[in-house]
Amino acid sequence: MAPKMTLPWMHPTTKVWYARLWVPVEFKPIVKKDEIRRSLRTKELPEAKRRFTQVVAEIEAEWQQMREAAEFVKPHLPERSLSQMEAHGLAGEIYRSIVELHRANPGHPEQWEKEIAELQRVLPARERTPGAHFVIMGPWSVGANSAARILGAEVRAFLDARNDNLDAPSFVKLCSAVALAKRDAYAQLLRNSMGDFTDDPKAGRFPPAPPPPTMANSKDAGGEVDPEVLLKKWRTISKVADKTYKSWSGKLRMLMAFAKKTDVATLTSLDVERWRDRRLEDGINPKTVSLGDLAAVRNILGFAAGNTAFPSIRTNVAADVKLKIRKKTIKLRESSFTFEEAHAILSATLMESPPRFTEARRAARRWVPWICAYTGARVGEIGQMHSSRIFEKATPNGRKYWCMLITPEDGSTKNNEARTIPIHSHIIEQGFLNYVKKRQKLDKPLFYEPELNGGSDMHRQADKVGERLAEWVRNDLKIRGVQPNHAWRHRFETLHRSLKIREDITDHITGHSGEDISRKYGDYLVETLSDAIEAMPRHNGLTFTTSVVS
Repeated sequence: MAPKMTLPWMHPTTKVWYARLWVPVEFKPIVKKDEIRRSLRTKELPEAKRRFTQVVAEIEAEWQQMREAAEFVKPHLPERSLSQMEAHGLAGEIYRSIVELHRANPGHPEQWEKEIAELQRVLPARERTPGAHFVIMGPWSVGANSAARILGAEVRAFLDARNDNLDAPSFVKLCSAVALAKRDAYAQLLRNSMGDFTDDPKAGRFPPAPPPPTMANSKDAGGEVDPEVLLKKWRTISKVADKTYKSWSGKLRMLMAFAKKTDVATLTSLDVERWRDRRLEDGINPKTVSLGDLAAVRNILGFAAGNTAFPSIRTNVAADVKLKIRKKTIKLRESSFTFEEAHAILSATLMESPPRFTEARRAARRWVPWICAYTGARVGEIGQMHSSRIFEKATPNGRKYWCMLITPEDGSTKNNEARTIPIHSHIIEQGFLNYVKKRQKLDKPLFYEPELNGGSDMHRQADKVGERLAEWVRNDLKIRGVQPNHAWRHRFETLHRSLKIREDITDHITGHSGEDISRKYGDYLVETLSDAIEAMPRHNGLTFTTSVVS
């Protein structure tokens, strides 16, 4: 660590006190000076001494952040330098991969507003959204070094996919360019999410990306592209969720098998069109073909066409292969279960499950429909829940409530947000807690056996909970015409509407995002949520005994 000046220094002209620190040797190529000065914003020595200690600590914290960012540079690999134009050219690849991944389904504006807000701290002060306030520690470290610290792992993965390595100043430069590129990508997706799909004028600001040195000098430049190599780089750089990767990578493999090719670079638009037509001939739903099959390969091939690691893929051959879907104009029934259907399903949960079922699978059939009926939760959220998420919560007024915590720590949740939901007393009266305590002693999830997963993250046992329940409702109970799991959510919303429960409370319980910005402030007391859940009419007329508790 460089020696620091231990006393404030007074500017001879302004008489304002400053902190002066020598720049560590390893950072001089970035800072481009021997010392830095930070105004203490006072002319009074006692106040200057008080502020001096704090400012020195802040500067040293910045240097530590820079050291952490430097760890992303791999000194054992050949390094190269980037010009500013080259850095923005590379950042353009990340811009295009982000926009291409989400453009067809950009989701809710709130998601992109949040992403833009979180990026403010890594942008130069002049680029920040007016009103975004962050502590600025020094003119030489604003944005760029914070970007390297926060975005370093992502940029390192991007460079690895290109077999590329940069010196420390160039790495920081690229991270800063990537921060701006991500800001522009999120701004475009924000406009898309609000229905504006006009071309982004900023998309043209990126210069061509420089080729990776290993590819530029390789005999294989422009050569064969193995689909597994492409998929690995697409997954690493685009950071797609495991579930999306499993589904979309399977689509590309399916296309390659149909075309009888092993080189992605040899795919043609005709291959994609013929594959689309074959899928339709095989009876696959047109919506699945359009929004599943074609969207997947279009995204992956678009990534490849915009990535210099695959110079032999110059165009996205799936870009113009479309399938127009006729909008359904006939709806034969409502989306929620009728009372009779709900009663039939809940009655069937009391029947003995096949002996071949595991304990968790028997419990899933027994309890998941009841929990969904009384909370409107997604079946996937309940199916993946760990037993430790069931707990008793006490309130200041002395009342206690049994609750469940739906959390992204267990798997996918809407908006990646956790929420605590009280459990309806009718479920507790049936003996649900007996089963919960048993699983808690084993430290296991409630409704699946993790040891059956086989180490795969692509098709978890938790995901099968909902699939098996849906199959049971359709095939065994013969309830059709509705989504067999999602219909509980529709029924919950329907009943709450009839009970005149406040819409924001219902949305919170079910995990919906409200449109009103005011809903983003504050939380919901467990008493309020419990009252709304207990208002649900009980499914009476069913006989319960402790013998049916798994």
